[in-house]
Amino acid sequence: MKKPYTICHILSALDGKITGAFMGTKSVQEVSGEYGRIRSEYQADAWLYGTVTTKEFTQGRKPELDPTADVPDGDFVAENDAALYYVSVDTQGEIGWESGTFRKAGRPDAHVIEVLTETTAPAYRAYLRKCGVSYILAGADRLDGKIAAEKLYRLFGIDTMLICGGGTINWTFLQQGVVDELSLLIAPAADGASDSVTVFERSEFLPNGMPVEFQLKNVERLKANGIRLVYTVSNKE
Repeated sequence: MKKPYTICHILSALDGKITGAFMGTKSVQEVSGEYGRIRSEYQADAWLYGTVTTKEFTQGRKPELDPTADVPDGDFVAENDAALYYVSVDTQGEIGWESGTFRKAGRPDAHVIEVLTETTAPAYRAYLRKCGVSYILAGADRLDGKIAAEKLYRLFGIDTMLICGGGTINWTFLQQGVVDELSLLIAPAADGASDSVTVFERSEFLPNGMPVEFQLKNVERLKANGIRLVYTVSNKE
Protein backbone atom coordinates (compact mmCIF):
# COMPACT_ATOMS: atom_id res chain seq x y z
CA MET A 1 0.00 0.00 0.00
CA LYS A 2 1.32 3.43 -0.95
CA LYS A 3 0.59 6.02 1.72
CA PRO A 4 2.09 9.18 3.24
CA TYR A 5 5.00 8.87 5.65
CA THR A 6 3.05 9.52 8.83
CA ILE A 7 4.35 11.13 12.00
CA CYS A 8 2.34 11.42 15.22
CA HIS A 9 3.49 14.82 16.58
CA ILE A 10 2.24 15.40 20.12
CA LEU A 11 2.84 17.68 23.12
CA SER A 12 2.09 16.13 26.51
CA ALA A 13 2.50 16.70 30.24
CA LEU A 14 4.79 14.56 32.37
CA ASP A 15 1.78 12.38 33.24
CA GLY A 16 0.95 11.71 29.60
CA LYS A 17 -1.99 14.13 29.35
CA ILE A 18 -2.53 16.24 26.23
CA THR A 19 -5.32 18.43 27.61
CA GLY A 20 -6.01 19.95 31.01
CA ALA A 21 -5.08 22.73 33.40
CA PHE A 22 -1.36 22.11 32.86
CA MET A 23 -1.70 23.69 29.41
CA GLY A 24 -1.97 27.12 31.06
CA THR A 25 1.45 26.98 32.70
CA LYS A 26 4.36 29.12 31.55
CA SER A 27 6.59 26.11 30.88
CA VAL A 28 4.00 24.52 28.59
CA GLN A 29 3.58 27.75 26.66
CA GLU A 30 7.32 27.81 25.99
CA VAL A 31 7.48 24.16 24.98
CA SER A 32 4.39 24.75 22.83
CA GLY A 33 6.45 27.24 20.84
CA GLU A 34 9.00 24.50 20.24
CA TYR A 35 6.16 22.19 19.17
CA GLY A 36 5.06 24.71 16.54
CA ARG A 37 8.61 25.20 15.32
CA ILE A 38 9.16 21.48 14.85
CA ARG A 39 5.77 21.07 13.19
CA SER A 40 6.80 23.65 10.60
CA GLU A 41 10.25 22.10 10.14
CA TYR A 42 8.67 18.82 9.10
CA GLN A 43 7.29 20.63 6.00
CA ALA A 44 4.47 18.09 5.89
CA ASP A 45 1.85 18.16 3.15
CA ALA A 46 -1.00 17.58 5.62
CA TRP A 47 -1.91 17.95 9.29
CA LEU A 48 -4.55 15.54 10.58
CA TYR A 49 -6.83 16.13 13.59
CA GLY A 50 -9.73 14.34 15.25
CA THR A 51 -13.29 15.58 15.57
CA VAL A 52 -12.97 17.00 19.08
CA THR A 53 -9.88 19.06 18.25
CA THR A 54 -11.39 20.39 15.04
CA LYS A 55 -14.57 21.41 16.86
CA GLU A 56 -12.38 23.52 19.14
CA PHE A 57 -10.75 25.18 16.12
CA THR A 58 -14.15 25.88 14.49
CA GLN A 59 -15.78 27.11 17.72
CA GLY A 60 -18.30 24.27 17.66
CA ARG A 61 -19.97 25.52 14.47
CA LYS A 62 -22.80 23.25 13.29
CA PRO A 63 -23.35 22.21 9.67
CA GLU A 64 -26.47 23.49 7.93
CA LEU A 65 -27.95 20.42 6.26
CA ASP A 66 -30.60 19.95 3.62
CA PRO A 67 -32.13 16.50 4.25
CA THR A 68 -33.49 16.42 0.69
CA ALA A 69 -30.10 17.02 -0.94
CA ASP A 70 -28.86 14.36 -3.35
CA VAL A 71 -25.19 13.50 -3.65
CA PRO A 72 -23.17 11.21 -5.94
CA ASP A 73 -21.50 8.10 -4.55
CA GLY A 74 -17.79 8.05 -3.75
CA ASP A 75 -15.18 10.61 -2.80
CA PHE A 76 -15.13 14.31 -3.63
CA VAL A 77 -11.95 16.20 -4.58
CA ALA A 78 -12.48 19.96 -4.56
CA GLU A 79 -8.74 20.73 -4.79
CA ASN A 80 -5.74 18.46 -5.22
CA ASP A 81 -2.81 20.85 -5.59
CA ALA A 82 -2.87 22.74 -2.29
CA ALA A 83 0.38 23.65 -0.55
CA LEU A 84 -1.05 22.30 2.73
CA TYR A 85 -4.06 20.18 3.71
CA TYR A 86 -6.04 20.14 6.94
CA VAL A 87 -7.39 16.60 7.31
CA SER A 88 -10.39 16.36 9.63
CA VAL A 89 -11.60 12.94 10.81
CA ASP A 90 -15.36 13.39 11.19
CA THR A 91 -17.16 10.10 10.60
CA GLN A 92 -20.45 11.32 12.13
CA GLY A 93 -20.58 14.49 10.01
CA GLU A 94 -20.66 16.97 12.89
CA ILE A 95 -18.35 19.82 11.90
CA GLY A 96 -19.54 23.05 10.31
CA TRP A 97 -17.29 24.75 7.76
CA GLU A 98 -17.50 28.24 6.29
CA SER A 99 -15.40 27.30 3.27
CA GLY A 100 -12.93 24.73 2.01
CA THR A 101 -10.01 26.69 3.48
CA PHE A 102 -8.94 26.31 7.10
CA ARG A 103 -7.56 29.55 8.52
CA LYS A 104 -6.03 30.05 11.95
CA ALA A 105 -3.78 32.85 13.17
CA GLY A 106 -0.13 31.88 13.12
CA ARG A 107 -0.67 29.01 10.68
CA PRO A 108 -0.64 28.81 6.89
CA ASP A 109 -3.97 28.40 5.11
CA ALA A 110 -4.86 24.81 4.31
CA HIS A 111 -7.43 23.10 2.11
CA VAL A 112 -9.83 20.99 4.15
CA ILE A 113 -10.29 17.26 3.57
CA GLU A 114 -12.93 15.50 5.67
CA VAL A 115 -12.48 11.79 6.39
CA LEU A 116 -15.91 10.12 6.48
CA THR A 117 -17.28 6.59 6.28
CA GLU A 118 -19.79 5.11 3.87
CA THR A 119 -22.52 5.57 6.49
CA THR A 120 -21.93 9.31 6.94
CA ALA A 121 -25.20 11.04 6.01
CA PRO A 122 -25.59 12.02 2.33
CA ALA A 123 -26.93 15.40 3.49
CA TYR A 124 -23.61 16.09 5.17
CA ARG A 125 -21.66 15.10 2.07
CA ALA A 126 -23.82 17.47 0.02
CA TYR A 127 -23.13 20.21 2.55
CA LEU A 128 -19.37 19.68 2.21
CA ARG A 129 -19.59 19.89 -1.58
CA LYS A 130 -21.49 23.17 -1.27
CA CYS A 131 -18.77 24.55 1.03
CA GLY A 132 -15.96 23.42 -1.29
CA VAL A 133 -14.61 20.92 1.25
CA SER A 134 -13.06 17.73 -0.13
CA TYR A 135 -13.94 14.40 1.46
CA ILE A 136 -12.98 10.75 1.29
CA LEU A 137 -14.85 7.66 2.44
CA ALA A 138 -12.65 5.41 4.58
CA GLY A 139 -14.44 2.38 5.96
CA ALA A 140 -17.97 1.00 5.92
CA ASP A 141 -19.29 2.06 9.32
CA ARG A 142 -16.11 2.91 11.23
CA LEU A 143 -12.82 4.57 10.36
CA ASP A 144 -10.33 2.52 8.37
CA GLY A 145 -7.04 4.37 8.72
CA LYS A 146 -5.29 2.39 6.00
CA ILE A 147 -7.95 3.25 3.41
CA ALA A 148 -7.80 6.90 4.49
CA ALA A 149 -4.01 7.02 4.16
CA GLU A 150 -4.03 5.34 0.75
CA LYS A 151 -6.64 7.77 -0.59
CA LEU A 152 -4.85 10.82 0.82
CA TYR A 153 -1.73 9.70 -1.04
CA ARG A 154 -3.48 8.74 -4.29
CA LEU A 155 -6.06 11.51 -4.62
CA PHE A 156 -4.16 14.46 -3.15
CA GLY A 157 -0.49 13.53 -3.56
CA ILE A 158 0.20 13.76 0.19
CA ASP A 159 3.68 12.35 0.82
CA THR A 160 4.18 13.39 4.46
CA MET A 161 1.43 13.75 7.05
CA LEU A 162 1.43 14.81 10.71
CA ILE A 163 -1.20 13.38 13.06
CA CYS A 164 -1.66 15.99 15.78
CA GLY A 165 -4.36 14.51 18.03
CA GLY A 166 -6.43 13.88 19.97
CA GLY A 167 -5.68 10.69 21.81
CA THR A 168 -8.28 8.50 20.12
CA ILE A 169 -7.18 9.48 16.63
CA ASN A 170 -3.52 8.99 17.57
CA TRP A 171 -4.18 5.44 18.78
CA THR A 172 -6.56 4.50 15.95
CA PHE A 173 -4.02 5.27 13.24
CA LEU A 174 -1.21 3.73 15.30
CA GLN A 175 -3.15 0.53 16.00
CA GLN A 176 -4.13 0.21 12.34
CA GLY A 177 -0.51 0.35 11.20
CA VAL A 178 -0.49 3.80 9.59
CA VAL A 179 1.94 5.64 11.90
CA ASP A 180 5.64 5.41 11.01
CA GLU A 181 7.13 7.74 13.61
CA LEU A 182 6.27 9.33 16.97
CA SER A 183 7.52 12.84 17.82
CA LEU A 184 6.63 13.30 21.50
CA LEU A 185 7.36 16.58 23.25
CA ILE A 186 7.10 16.43 27.04
CA ALA A 187 6.60 19.63 29.03
CA PRO A 188 7.79 19.83 32.67
CA ALA A 189 4.28 20.12 34.10
CA ALA A 190 1.43 17.93 35.31
CA ASP A 191 -1.98 18.47 36.92
CA GLY A 192 -2.91 14.96 38.07
CA ALA A 193 -6.38 15.12 36.55
CA SER A 194 -8.09 11.74 36.16
CA ASP A 195 -10.44 12.74 33.35
CA SER A 196 -8.02 14.29 30.83
CA VAL A 197 -7.16 12.82 27.46
CA THR A 198 -3.83 11.01 27.20
CA VAL A 199 -1.44 10.65 24.25
CA PHE A 200 -3.06 7.37 23.13
CA GLU A 201 -6.61 6.24 23.88
CA ARG A 202 -8.51 3.34 22.33
CA SER A 203 -11.93 4.03 20.87
CA GLU A 204 -14.75 1.88 22.24
CA PHE A 205 -15.51 0.99 18.61
CA LEU A 206 -12.11 -0.69 18.10
CA PRO A 207 -10.88 -4.08 19.35
CA ASN A 208 -8.21 -4.18 22.02
CA GLY A 209 -5.52 -5.25 19.55
CA MET A 210 -1.87 -5.88 20.36
CA PRO A 211 0.39 -3.46 22.21
CA VAL A 212 2.60 -1.33 19.98
CA GLU A 213 6.36 -1.12 20.55
CA PHE A 214 8.76 1.62 19.48
CA GLN A 215 12.43 2.03 18.68
CA LEU A 216 14.12 5.15 20.08
CA LYS A 217 15.53 7.30 17.27
CA ASN A 218 16.54 10.54 19.01
CA VAL A 219 16.38 12.47 22.29
CA GLU A 220 16.50 16.27 22.26
CA ARG A 221 16.51 18.81 25.08
CA LEU A 222 14.22 21.78 24.44
CA LYS A 223 13.69 25.22 25.94
CA ALA A 224 12.03 25.53 29.36
CA ASN A 225 13.27 22.08 30.45
CA GLY A 226 11.19 20.27 27.87
CA ILE A 227 12.36 17.19 26.03
CA ARG A 228 11.56 15.62 22.69
CA LEU A 229 11.58 11.88 22.12
CA VAL A 230 11.52 10.58 18.56
CA TYR A 231 10.60 6.93 17.98
CA THR A 232 9.97 4.74 14.99
CA VAL A 233 7.21 2.14 15.23
CA SER A 234 8.66 -1.37 15.66
CA ASN A 235 5.70 -3.67 15.11
CA LYS A 236 3.35 -2.10 12.60
CA GLU A 237 0.51 -4.32 11.33
